[in-house]
Parts: sequence; C-alpha cells; structure tokens
Amino acid sequence: MPAVIYLLLASALWLGGQAPSPDQSDVNLLKRIRKQMLANLERQPNYTCVETVERTRHSGAGRKLEMQDKLRLEVALVDGNEIFAKPGSRKFEETDLRAFIPDGAFGNGNFALHARAIFGEQGVTFQRGRASIAGGKSVVRYDYAMPARLSGYRIRISERETTVGYHGAIYADPTSLDVRRIEVIADDIPAEFDLLQASDVVDYERVQIGGSDFLLPVRSQLIMTDRHQQENRNEVRFKDCHLFTGESKLSFDDPLPESGAPSAVVREVELPGNLELSVSLLEELDLGDAAVGDPVRAGLPLDLRLGKELLFPKGSIASGRITRMERWPGFIVVGLVFTEIASERAHAQLNLKLQSIANQRMWMPQSRVILATPPRTGEAVITLREGMRKLPRIRTVWRT
Repeated sequence: MPAVIYLLLASALWLGGQAPSPDQSDVNLLKRIRKQMLANLERQPNYTCVETVERTRHSGAGRKLEMQDKLRLEVALVDGNEIFAKPGSRKFEETDLRAFIPDGAFGNGNFALHARAIFGEQGVTFQRGRASIAGGKSVVRYDYAMPARLSGYRIRISERETTVGYHGAIYADPTSLDVRRIEVIADDIPAEFDLLQASDVVDYERVQIGGSDFLLPVRSQLIMTDRHQQENRNEVRFKDCHLFTGESKLSFDDPLPESGAPSAVVREVELPGNLELSVSLLEELDLGDAAVGDPVRAGLPLDLRLGKELLFPKGSIASGRITRMERWPGFIVVGLVFTEIASERAHAQLNLKLQSIANQRMWMPQSRVILATPPRTGEAVITLREGMRKLPRIRTVWRT
C-alpha cells in the first residue's frame, strides 16, 4: 500500500508579471481569455457538487492499472474556499480532506483552486500561444510556469510537507474564450519524498446552476508516480451541481415543520455500555457502483431492550457509511460503520464494537487476506471473493 499522498493547492500572494510576447495579437487574446475566466470566477455563486473518485494503481512500468477503490464526497465552493462533506451530510464544515480520506493518494485544487491561482494572480508567466487540440476540439494552448518561491502548491506524504513550483498549460477556445483544460505539473519534488512526478489535468464545460450557466470543472485526472515506477491515478468526476444554500445544517434539535396534526416528540436516548444489538442491511450493495462515503442503512430484526424497557422497536433504522471499497487481486474489501439509530420516536448516537458477521464464510476468498490498514474503531470489515457483484444484505452483531 503506498504512503499517504496529499496534493494541496493554497492561494498565495504572487508578484511578477506576464512574459512579453512579440505577437501583440497573441498577447491580446491571452488577456481576453484571462479576463473572461476571471469574470466567470467572480460571478460564480456558492455551489456544491458530488465528487466521485476512482483510484487505480500499478506496481511497475508497463503493468496494467488495477482498480483500487472508489470514493464519493460532496465538495462546495463557498466564498472562494473548498469545503467538504460526506454525501447527504447535514453540514459542510471540513477544509482538510484527511478527515474523509485517511489512506492512499488524493488531492484537492481541481474543483476551484487551480483556476483561481493561475488566472487570478500575477506571479504566473505565460509563453506564446500555439494551436493545439483538447477534448477533440481545436484550441489555443498557453504554457505557463510558477516558481516555488511564489507558489502555494504543497505536497504532503505522511507527516512530511513541502511547497513546490509548478508548470503546465491552459487550453482555450479562441472564439468563445472559454477555457477547456488546465494542466498542472509539480516541479523539483525533493528526493526524500520518493515521488518522481505529480500532475493534474482538469477539463471544463458549461454547467447550469440556479438558472445561469457557468464554466465549471467536470472531470480531472491526477497521476502520481514514485521513484520505483509505481503509479497512482485518480479519475475524478463532478456532477449534480447546485446552489449551496446552507440547508444541510439541520440537526435533531431543530424544530419540526408545522403541520395540521401534532408531531411526535423524538427523544434522544443514551445507550448503555455492553448492550448487544444486531442489524441487517436493508439493501444489497452494488459493488460496481458503491463508493467510500456512500450512506448505508440497516434495520433492527428484533426489539432492542434494556431489561423490560423498550429502547428501539424492531424495524428501527441504523444509519452509517461505507468506509472501504478496495479491490485487490483475488478479493474485495468492504468496510461499514454505523453511527446512529432512529425510530419514529427515538434517536441515539452509536459507538459500536463489532462482534460478528453472520455467514461471512459464504463470501470469503480462498486465499489469505492481509488488510492494508487494520479495522478502524467501530468498523465492520467484510472480505469478498473477487468477481462478486453485490454485497448481500448481511447481518452484523455489535456491542455498545
């Protein structure tokens, strides 16, 4: 398993200017492209999209890329900053991706920060434009460079972090002036990071948000290659974009909407320690589509009681998320965590310890499985044979 790699792009105050070009028409075209992109960035509302990341890897030059896992989260642009949440979460509050993705290779900046850095500051220098192709369309390409002393591009591996310069290219339609693609390539990565290359390509299209169209990133590809020729690749898609309204900040303490009939009072229950409960998944999980971060639901097959007191009736719903969706030669690893349980009249936070997984031997691979990382607190880790398409509606047993 590769070390944890994070590529972080932060804004910085850059000084300097654009390199002169002998062709004034070329200079004017670049100025118009930059002006339009800046105008687009300036008028963008606060918005959010669902981000899906497919992570693949290969262990040496010439080897086939193999699927590692799939991740899903919500990313929002609010007041020029990227913030993150789990899909369907009640609130956006995290600016550090490590809160959601503790393992493997990942990066940010492709949603908004790359464009704001390249077009919004004066430290980047551009070369003369030339004709090129991007996405099968004729475009004009401008190469650019940002030195390390002016850069806000950080690379972090485990606990080590450094700021590096970068270079790349922008591709724009010379008629509409829309930017179609941005390339970002890290420069002079220190040898102790054991990282040979880090590059990101972001594609842009017009997207409707709130009745207006904006030039937004729709996909990106992040590639990281270490000095042993092991490559990690992230294929990112952004979809379901809409205005960010802050409506996700509801909590169980918020008042219920008024209606003609009185609403049932939902009481908060504090579950005692060492209480056993079992839950069964309500739906099979499609292993081809499911991603880390996706919500999961499971039902209580029996009443949950403390002595004679009924805490939660049969059919109450435990809610959680997928924490792993890993693919390895010969087996698949799925992780689940349940964090709350609710009925019509009660709700409780869950802090569980896994006791058993019913019928797990029916799906276990023949070969011995060594997990890349040990189970996290409260995580059920299920190993499945390679080729299985669905995770059945398994039953898990826990203790509080």
